[in-house]
Amino acid sequence: MENLGKLVKVDVRRVWEHEARDFSAWLVKPENLSLLSDQIGIEIEPISTEASSGRFRIDILAKEVITGDMVVIENQLESTNHDHLGKVITYAAGLDAKYLIWIVKDVLPEHLKAVEWLNENLNDEISCFLIKIEVWQIGDSKPAPRFEMVGMKNDWAVSLKKSAITDEPNARQLRCMEFWEHLCIYIRKKDKQIKLQSAKPRGYLNFTMGDSIAHVSLSIGTRKSVFGCQLYINRDKQLFAFLKERETELESKLGAFEWFEANVASGLSIDFPVENIFDASNYDEYSEWCYQNVLLFKKILSPLIKEYRQLS
Repeated sequence: MENLGKLVKVDVRRVWEHEARDFSAWLVKPENLSLLSDQIGIEIEPISTEASSGRFRIDILAKEVITGDMVVIENQLESTNHDHLGKVITYAAGLDAKYLIWIVKDVLPEHLKAVEWLNENLNDEISCFLIKIEVWQIGDSKPAPRFEMVGMKNDWAVSLKKSAITDEPNARQLRCMEFWEHLCIYIRKKDKQIKLQSAKPRGYLNFTMGDSIAHVSLSIGTRKSVFGCQLYINRDKQLFAFLKERETELESKLGAFEWFEANVASGLSIDFPVENIFDASNYDEYSEWCYQNVLLFKKILSPLIKEYRQLS
């Protein structure tokens, strides 16, 4: 048997001497930020480093690609402390951020407890992540970074707690999460490239199109027992009008669909009615419909969104 190498842990300060000048500059690069995105399950797009928030400066200010929600990232190449915990909360409050990411070298128990408490007591739209950054090396190989999730919101546990003391809808949310988890596993077996969000106990699952102006969304309609696939336009009514002018072209490629328009959001939708939306024996069939329509929407609508961007 060939001799195997031994993994050796490297001091992060040997790789990044200075948090802002070295680590933040490394992390903000797209290929490195994607490592963090994969760990968390959301796609993060950087806005700036050392961004101002009142009298303070945020290590990295970013946004979640699909929703545009603010993401604050605080880096600390040492053990957690009260000062950095306070900064994370202050930055998030000042920017109404939905994602708080605290990256550290080591985690003290009291700060892990604080992050767990925040995740349990803040509303469901806000998530706090406590992440350890490590560096490992085999022999003379290049050092390799590794993110380890230490603290995060436990959607399953939160929903179980609520469903035990409130009402039926939270039980349905758990059934939705069960299907989304099945769908993500199904898709990943077929497609290694597509970006997948973490499954959550809610009636929709989003897929990025590479532009925050719009995204593809799968939905579960429990009352009518129907799956849906939508192009969801966040705010841009001009894009909605641009697509409506191409309705005949879209119908020829997507088949029958319906337009929807509200005060803020707009888009188009196709439906897939089924007899029992939570029939686990049919989950593969439902998953294939979802997967194929996500691919179809991306293929047909992404070029039109790019064309719209070039014209606007």
